[in-house]
Amino acid sequence: PQTLSAIGIPVKLLHESEKHSITVKIKKDNFITGELYNSEDNWNIIIKNATVFNNDQEIKIGYLFIRGNQIKFIIVPEILKNSPMFKIFNENNNINKIPTGIGIFGRAGAANSTKKSTEWK
Repeated sequence: PQTLSAIGIPVKLLHESEKHSITVKIKKDNFITGELYNSEDNWNIIIKNATVFNNDQEIKIGYLFIRGNQIKFIIVPEILKNSPMFKIFNENNNINKIPTGIGIFGRAGAANSTKKSTEWK
């Protein structure tokens, strides 16, 4: 079974978009708007209260299934930019001002370890 941590950010964002209004552009250059009712990891989606914009006409459909390989792109609501998956630091991290790669002691720890290595000789 595939866990949520094994999938990428675009798929997570797609799942977060469920029950929100989205716009989809498919390979036939049609735009489809409606509420994202269900989504799968392979980008198969079901749109509720869908409106298909085909050249100069609008077609309203109750539920519309779109196969993932027919999707060019999806426009999701802007509010999802505040989604918890985009947080860089953990809430429990008290030292979240230290950039990654420096370590828990920061520059002082690196300087201290250099001093210890010179005394070791």
